[in-house]
Amino acid sequence: MRAPPAGIPDPEAGARLWRGSLAQRLRLVSGLVLFVFAGTHFANHALGLVGLDTMMDVARWRVAVTRSIPGSLVLGFALLAHVAFSLVRLAERRTLRMPPWEAAQTLLGFAIPFLLVPHVLGTRIASLVDGTRTNYPYVIVRIWPDGMGFQTALLLVVWLHGCLGLHAWLRLSPLYRRMAPVLAVPAVGLPAAALAGIVTQGRLMERDTVLARRFDAPDLAARWQVPPLDSTVAAWGDTVTGAIYAAVAVALGIVLLRAAATLRARRFSITYVGGPTVRSLEGPTLLEISRANRVPHVSVCGGRGRCSTCRVLVVGGEGHLSPPGAQESAALRAIGAPANVRLACQAKPGGDVAVVRILDPRRESVNQHLTNTDVAGIEREVAILFIDIRGFTTLSERKLPFDVVFILNRFFEAAGREIEAAGGWIGGYAGDGLLALFTHPDGIAPACRSAFAAAGAVDRAVTDLNRQLAAELPTALRMAMGLHAGPLVLGRLGYGASRGRSVIGPAVNLASRLESLAKAADVQIVASSEAATRAGIGLDGLRVETVAVRGVAAPLPVIYAARAGDLAGRLGSRASA
Repeated sequence: MRAPPAGIPDPEAGARLWRGSLAQRLRLVSGLVLFVFAGTHFANHALGLVGLDTMMDVARWRVAVTRSIPGSLVLGFALLAHVAFSLVRLAERRTLRMPPWEAAQTLLGFAIPFLLVPHVLGTRIASLVDGTRTNYPYVIVRIWPDGMGFQTALLLVVWLHGCLGLHAWLRLSPLYRRMAPVLAVPAVGLPAAALAGIVTQGRLMERDTVLARRFDAPDLAARWQVPPLDSTVAAWGDTVTGAIYAAVAVALGIVLLRAAATLRARRFSITYVGGPTVRSLEGPTLLEISRANRVPHVSVCGGRGRCSTCRVLVVGGEGHLSPPGAQESAALRAIGAPANVRLACQAKPGGDVAVVRILDPRRESVNQHLTNTDVAGIEREVAILFIDIRGFTTLSERKLPFDVVFILNRFFEAAGREIEAAGGWIGGYAGDGLLALFTHPDGIAPACRSAFAAAGAVDRAVTDLNRQLAAELPTALRMAMGLHAGPLVLGRLGYGASRGRSVIGPAVNLASRLESLAKAADVQIVASSEAATRAGIGLDGLRVETVAVRGVAAPLPVIYAARAGDLAGRLGSRASA
């Protein structure tokens, strides 16, 4: 289950990002250390647009950290750990089929040593061996202009590899998904500025060199002098690069040997309910089997056991699956999964198994998906509106059963008509209340606008209903509403013909809590400020309070309104967007 929207702290979000085995966490931490180093390094390059002195001043502070004993140890261990764990991960693969983004990241990662080793030998290692001052003038003279193609490739490969890894990790976070368009600016701008800074200083160096020769200016020539690279250090390049690629070859060889061993291994069947039946052998996980046989299977985190989107419902052969480990158990506990739900990226079959992919891999609209007869669900951000009649128990005690049903059906008819007109649907009834759900192809913002518009329309419709039934009602019908938005699993729940469209997730419970707050505060609607902000409703002049809501770890900002129409009126023309 994905985390609630921004503004609502979600303790599970952080746990999900850091979920994984010890090796996975160490690989992640080492990657983050290297990404921070690369980012600050490139930012230092970008200062070449300001001036060489600025570049060197900042570099002195940066190098004081990275080339200190603690800094060198952290960077060295991070580099070795990241390479080692990546090779182990490659060797453990049962198939080389993977999502395009993962394949691109892997290929970029294996290209890095070829590009990085000469650079490290000519800078850090040269400094350690003979004390060469490997400052910016030293580096720029060595690479300008003939080496710029090589260095540009290194910068872009390192940056793309890191950004792909960071994106694959952080896309589990709702906050990151909302911030992604903003973060795209530095993701593109930083490497561009870094290259521009180096190019600027390279051209100035070239100009200074020409002027030094023309006017015999030794001060300009001295500024850009480069001592020769120690021959021993230069000879290490091929040795180190060869060792790295020998390790890659060993890892790939292990994968190929495993693939060859499968040709004679005993095979069993994996049946996907609503999909194909494939043959496999003991060893690969269910997700690897899906990939190897080109069976669509959702896996947001790439099979690292963090997101739970690859989970399957085991409907046959549960005993043929490997028992869940600590990592899988933690992920399944976090989503409250029953015993027969497993993570496909962790479960390894050893015999015939039949499974249902819980998250539908097909790219289709919510309404199309919900008309299917299968039990698969999809995750989607949904606007949730709870509506309940206040004091209806007392009213029903004074009416005959037929009258109670008549009044309720008229209420449900009036409310349902307005909900459907706003683009929503009724997800369920509970006594004298109902649950309305809203999605939109353009995202959660228009869905929230539709929900607020529907709440206002229901307010007006029930006011008209009260006038029509004035003779039947001892007191006018009064409503309490709760409105919230968040990620839910949508699906068709139930048995046989009674299965209807419904949702599962904590955001539903939170909307129900807000409806209870409306009753307690004697107002018609309480909405989360997050949902109102997404709908484009300004909070100025509204009663906004931060309250403790049962089931939510941190206090939640909410809006109280006497009438739902008061909030709907603030939508303006956007309500129909």
